[in-house]
Amino acid sequence: MLRSLLLFAFGISLAWNASAQTIIDCGSGRYDSELFPDVTVQSDVIYGSNVDANGQTLQLKMDIYQPDGDTAAYRPAIVMVHGGSFIAGSKLDNDVVEICTRFAKRGYVCASIDYRIGIPFPIAEANAVRAVYRAVQDMKAAVRFFRQDAATANTYRIDPDIIFGGGSSAGAFTALHLAYLDDPAELPSQIDTVALGGMEGNSGNPGYSSEIKAVVNLCGALGNKTWIHPGDEPLCSMHGTVDNTVPYGTDMIYLAGIFPIMIVDGSYPVAEQANLVGLDNTMYTYFGADHVPYAIDAAYLDTTIRFVSNFLYRQLGCTPADPEPLANTFPTTGIQDQQKADWSIFPNPAAGRFQWQNLPAEAASFRLVDPQGRVVINSREFRDRAVDLSGLPAGMYFIRLMNEKEQEIGQKVLILLGK
Repeated sequence: MLRSLLLFAFGISLAWNASAQTIIDCGSGRYDSELFPDVTVQSDVIYGSNVDANGQTLQLKMDIYQPDGDTAAYRPAIVMVHGGSFIAGSKLDNDVVEICTRFAKRGYVCASIDYRIGIPFPIAEANAVRAVYRAVQDMKAAVRFFRQDAATANTYRIDPDIIFGGGSSAGAFTALHLAYLDDPAELPSQIDTVALGGMEGNSGNPGYSSEIKAVVNLCGALGNKTWIHPGDEPLCSMHGTVDNTVPYGTDMIYLAGIFPIMIVDGSYPVAEQANLVGLDNTMYTYFGADHVPYAIDAAYLDTTIRFVSNFLYRQLGCTPADPEPLANTFPTTGIQDQQKADWSIFPNPAAGRFQWQNLPAEAASFRLVDPQGRVVINSREFRDRAVDLSGLPAGMYFIRLMNEKEQEIGQKVLILLGK
């Protein structure tokens, strides 16, 4: 009788393990190539809410990209975070939109998330550190959102054990800190965990894990590379050697290239530390490239997608068809992209108004954003005319050019002088 009960229990255990264990299909090109020609996007999905730097409660939203017509019961997910120096940017930024689209075509479910942005004046290390921490808490809520969905409605058919986290620029900061700043003893002194909601935060979906399976770091940095320890999450990094926004090595980071914030470890020392502690990690260097080159150059984007795709494919337990690292060679930036980068404003600093020079043809609107992330001017009537700044307080502002799809195509810093 006891033997029969043991066999029955063993059979139940096997059945449970088989049902709980996800089977990743590496065949037919899924996850390794763009198997699906079309993608569906569910926009403005609310994944949480929290109070921003100005004390205002914000709904936190994401756009979810899925392969059209996919019938797989379990899919790996990617949570992608946009850049913008923690003061600007959105889930509609062209680089994260393109990355999510391309990976959804490979069979992933990819979410581009908005998060709380804004750094209160004065622009200093303490306020910047808190801005990063708020973003990390929001990203954690987004990860928990998918685990909660998998355990309840299962709308997105996510494998809760395979959620990757990644980002571009400030978004890469966010993903790196989510993964590696996980010890309360290592938290920077500027972070009041009680006031900000603890390690997990209170942005939503409590009771579920916010851990990610691996990190995709595109031109980001970490406050301290020694936060990376043996057994931490696998890491994929890509970074340019002449990045003037986020350092490739260990250096001071400047907000918008003006305000010194703090010393950070860029992708190269982060990768060195990952190697030192024995993490599964890989790094690709954009030799001679500035910040986020994939955002304006199709060749860099193709290389980025391919390199990250191979890394994620290996994390799924699959063997890429092209497992060798790509050669670090790139074409020069195209004429069209050079023209896009050459637009300017004058005078700067300005004393009440500014004018445009060499606006790109695709510029459909512009936004003037203050350091707290508030849009103070949003206009489509701006070509061939000066922009009136009267009524605005002196200080630093950010000019964001947008295309017809409301995607950012360029950003400049404006200094407004007092009267």
